[in-house]
This record gives sequence, structure tokens and C-alpha cells, in this order.
Amino acid sequence: MCMDGRWYHNVAVSPTPLISVMDCVSCIREPTEDDILLIHQTTMADEEAIQELDSEMTLLCSVLERLRLQKDKHRENIRRARSLLTLARRLPPELLARIFEICAKSGWTRAPVVVSQVCSAWRKAAAFPHVWSYLFLDLRSGNPTGKVVFWLSKVQHAPLHITLDIPLESPSLEEVLSLLIPRSKQWYTLIIKSVDSTTMNYVLRRCNFPLPDLRQLDVITEMEGSQGDPVNMSSLQDAPRLSRLLIEQPNLPQWNNFMKVTKLHIVLSSSTLFVPSINATDWIEMLQALPELRDLTLELSKPGTRTYNDIQRAVDLPHLESLTLHVSPEVNRILLTMHTPALRQLHLRCSSDPLARPHMPSGAHLCRFLESSPCVQLLELYDVDVQRIDFVRCFELLPKLEELRLHDSDIADEQLRLLHGDTGHCPNLARLDFRWCNYLTGSALVNLTKSRLPQNESEDRGSPTMPQTRQINEVAVINCLHVKEQDVLDLAEMTHCRVLIRSNEDHCYRRGCCNNERYRQRLRLRHNNKLPKRVIL
Repeated sequence: MCMDGRWYHNVAVSPTPLISVMDCVSCIREPTEDDILLIHQTTMADEEAIQELDSEMTLLCSVLERLRLQKDKHRENIRRARSLLTLARRLPPELLARIFEICAKSGWTRAPVVVSQVCSAWRKAAAFPHVWSYLFLDLRSGNPTGKVVFWLSKVQHAPLHITLDIPLESPSLEEVLSLLIPRSKQWYTLIIKSVDSTTMNYVLRRCNFPLPDLRQLDVITEMEGSQGDPVNMSSLQDAPRLSRLLIEQPNLPQWNNFMKVTKLHIVLSSSTLFVPSINATDWIEMLQALPELRDLTLELSKPGTRTYNDIQRAVDLPHLESLTLHVSPEVNRILLTMHTPALRQLHLRCSSDPLARPHMPSGAHLCRFLESSPCVQLLELYDVDVQRIDFVRCFELLPKLEELRLHDSDIADEQLRLLHGDTGHCPNLARLDFRWCNYLTGSALVNLTKSRLPQNESEDRGSPTMPQTRQINEVAVINCLHVKEQDVLDLAEMTHCRVLIRSNEDHCYRRGCCNNERYRQRLRLRHNNKLPKRVIL
């Protein structure tokens, strides 16, 4: 739309010449009759001028509103045109289907149903069978049988990842199993949750058929059945590709048919008044049946509820690379039942409240265990505090250590000095993570990092012919009492200094013990958000 130029001309010029009363009256203090008449005439002229201006303003406002509406229409047209070029509209249906599958895998159980009702393009992508691969069945509510029939019609021949949540009484369980069992060759993951072992054993007995593609099995039960029967997994005889097992139950599992399992996670639950002890013989016999094991985790669901019956015997685990024990300090003796020459990662975590002093037996057991595990590259002690002399012995036994993580530890500057320079222990050490270490000072960390700098960056290096230690690539310090702000800045000049937990997979993330948001916020504000780039917060 094109406007006439007079609109803008009339805005700046008054329609009636403006008469100044002050210039026309003969006397301001005592106006005469002629002055009064002139004042009335001037007032009437100004009022008429205001009316004309109001009319013109109204007309201009209507024009402005009309222009604004036209502008909005053009903007909407641009938005619609650009929406046709968005990545979401240009994504191939195969990629959209993969995104929908990930949504379902992450726990959004109704994802396939919801996305199929958005638009025709999403409905087309949701028609891919693998979008419906994840089947979550809660037998407590709804119509599980109808859901299975509907889901199986959609999944066709794609892999099936099944989760069964079974209450104490479930009239539909048999019918659901009758629908799922004919599709057993499609099972890739099977997760069974039941209240007691009696129901679990019934489901496992029904699964005594070939499972050629089953990769992962999770068996979770809260308590033993009324007859005290443990979970019996002997019926699962033909699962040649099964490699991942998660068992959550009151007792250690027993089996002889899982030779190919490489990852085992055991959670010993405690929901009954009588809690059995952990028997070393049962532990060894369980592990002897898993010769290919590479990743092992033992966890207690509740703190301080287990005792451990020792035995002077050990099992060889030649392929084990990662070991995690989340147990009470007394159960750390279980380390002595394993020989792990290929171990790369060792995580020791305390399941009970931290002790007020170092636990002497845990340190001794750890040192004895490390004597047969010289390849450890990552050592984590989480609320498992050992004597300082045991730290010295650990450093001597870990020539290949690359990462050290300590949480609530009594390690002091004296032990840290053993890692200094070319002659120090653990020459491959590159990452440090210290949290709640209240005897350690920031200056000790700064000196250690400085001693590990390349020769061209440090003057206090030894002979060039000596083997060089590895440079410290990252130091994490969280809630350490004697690590000051200046220490963080000094560390950031030489390496990356982290004052933040690693990610949501960090063990402290779930516990919330290292959430130092207020400290990090104050640090940002004090430095006007201009901290060195190597400070990670």
C-alpha cells in the first residue's frame, strides 16, 4: 500500500495558525475588555484546532492499524513458507522412525501411539515395525491382553524388547504369556518384575523353549515365595546369545547354563525380617559358571543389612575388565575370592553411612586384591576410606593407573607427593577426581599438576633421559575444605579444573551429595562470568 505524502505533511503542520495569547493582550495583570474578548476567541480557535487534530489522528491510527494487520499477514505467510523448509519436514521417514524408537526405549511407553496421531508424515514413520519394538506391560491395570494383540500386529517381525510387571494376583498373566511365547524368536530383551519368587519361577518355567536372539535378561523380585523357594533359572537352557544379566532378589542366584554372559549386575534386595548372609561358596560357584564375564556389579539395596561368610578359596576371572562393589565395609572381603589379572576398572562404593574413621580391613583387602590385578586403570573409592599407609601401597601396585576418584577420603598431601614428577608412582595418571577430601590442600594439587607438566613448561624437571610421567589432563575438586578459589584458578592455568560432577550418570547425581550450584554461581559472579575456559562449571 502506498500513502500520499500529504499525510506526513499534515502531521507536522497545525491546521489553524497558532496565536499566542501572551503576545496579544495589552496587560497580563489587569486584562481589559478587549483582552478578555481576545482570550475567548483564542481559546475557541485552539479547541477547534484540537478537534481537527483528533480527527486526523483517528484517521491515521486506522491507517496504521490496517498497515499493521497487513504486516502480520505477510509475517504469517513467511512463517508458513519457512515451515515447509524445516528439518522436521525434510527428515526421511526412516530417521523419524528411529527417533520414535529411541523415545520408546527411554521409557515413554506410549510414544508409538502418540506420535502416530500427530500428522500424516509422522503416522507414516510410526508404521515402521521397529517403532513398536518396546512393549511395556503392567498387569495391574488396563487391558494388557488387548495391548499385546495390538502391539504384536504392529511390530510384525521386528525385534521385541518386553517388560512384564506382574503383581501378586494377575488373572491375565497366562493369556499374555500365551500371546508372547509364539513370538519367542523375536525376543531380544526380557525384563520380568514380580513381587515374589513363586510367580517369577512360573514365568521362567513357561520360557523353557529356544530363545535364539535373547541378548538381555532382567529378573527382579522383591521377596521369596510363601514356600521360601529361591528363583530357579535352570529352565532357560537355550539362549546362545544371552550376554547381559540383571538379577535383583534376596539371595545370590545359582545357575549352570549362562556360559556366554559377559555382563552381570546383582542387586541383593532386603524386604524380609530375616536377611541371609552372603556366602562366599555360593558367590564362587556362581562366578565359576561365567567364564566369559567382563563386567561384574554387586550391590546391596539397603545399607547395613548383610554379613559375609568368608572362605579361603578364590575363583579365576581371566576376562573381567570392570568390577563394581556397592556393599557395606564388611563385605569388601569378597575381593579376596577373585583373581582378575585383566581388570581395568575397580569401583568400591559403601552402601552404608560413611564411617568416622578409615576401615582398616577394607584397605588390607584392597591391597591384597590389587597384587593380582596390576592392569587397573581406574580406581574409585566412594565413601570407602582406607588408611594412608594403604594409599601408599595402592600407588605402588598400580603402575598403569590413569584415573583416581576419591569421595569422602582421608588422603593427605603427604600421599599425593608420592605421585610427583618422573620418579613418582602411577606414571600414567592423567585424571583426578576428589570430593569431600578434607585433609587435602589445594596447594598440593597445584604442586602435583605442576610437577607433571612437560619439560618445556616446568623448570623443576629431572634429566631428559629419565622416563617422563603423563601430564595431568583434568582435576576435579568438589566440596574439598582446603581447596580455595585461587587454587582452582591456578589449576586452570595448567590443566582443566572441574568443579562440577561429570554427568547424570555420575554416582553423586542420584545421591545429590555434590550439588554445589551455589558455590559455582558465586564463582561466576565474582569473576563477572570471565573465568578461564579451562574451569569447568
